[in-house]
Amino acid sequence: MAALLPQRSPADWDYRTVEGAGGVPLNVVSVGDPASPAILLIHGFGQSHYSFVHQLNSDLADDNFLVAFDLRGHGASGKPWAAEDYTEHTVWAEDVAAVVSATGIERPVVVAWSYGTMIAMDYIREHGTGDISGIILTGGQGGLKPLRMPGTDDPDMAELGEIRVLQQSRDLADNIRAGERVIDLLTASPLPERERELFRSLGLMVPAYVRRAMVHRRLDNQDLVDRLSLPVLFALGAEDNPFQLEDAAELAASRENVSLTIYEEAGHSVFLEQPQRFNDQLRRFAERVRASASLE
Repeated sequence: MAALLPQRSPADWDYRTVEGAGGVPLNVVSVGDPASPAILLIHGFGQSHYSFVHQLNSDLADDNFLVAFDLRGHGASGKPWAAEDYTEHTVWAEDVAAVVSATGIERPVVVAWSYGTMIAMDYIREHGTGDISGIILTGGQGGLKPLRMPGTDDPDMAELGEIRVLQQSRDLADNIRAGERVIDLLTASPLPERERELFRSLGLMVPAYVRRAMVHRRLDNQDLVDRLSLPVLFALGAEDNPFQLEDAAELAASRENVSLTIYEEAGHSVFLEQPQRFNDQLRRFAERVRASASLE
């Protein structure tokens, strides 16, 4: 796994609490000059803003304003009890809108990972694409194609199925065991032990009742494909779900505004596995879409 020399540390980050949909407090982190062009980072299921530590601590913040937040039910954000606080797509859309409004960012480039790709589509469903410069989807395809997964004869899928049962169990010991096992599915190669421990702990901050609710929500966004007129980049690991790679390739081949980059020797978390390459690509993508927008 490529190392990335940090330019910053979490001590350089700014923290605030933003009121999301239904009054849920959202933990928001930012770094960089608020007057700089914005990048909004949306993490995935069972993690937190810290998933993007290699972006927040990098030189991307020299000329960009990076904003990340903990999804409801995750990290240091509020964790409401009612299932409808997670199953309705509108709450996720309004959480993103609240973060955008509170931080004052304008036309950000959105980076969405895994389950976060669904949340990015929730926002687009409710608010359109006019307030976004471009979007990078990584570790997921946002429901733009029917969700397909390898069968249970695939070892990783069999493992994931067992983990999901443990994650949703009311037995805390099961939740802990799930946290220990799921880390190996995030990357193609093992994470350093320090990062493994960190992400394992972050997973345990998501209660089982949140996980149970989050799996029962809309996952089909095929009707949004024709509304995505903005630049879209899929940044996917070659070792991730093969159906996801096929879906992204089909979208890239059929739509001029969609492109695909495959990261060899990477899995579900390319921004974590190959951070320098990802950051370089993110910078180039952001510069390109902003330059195009300025000509419109």
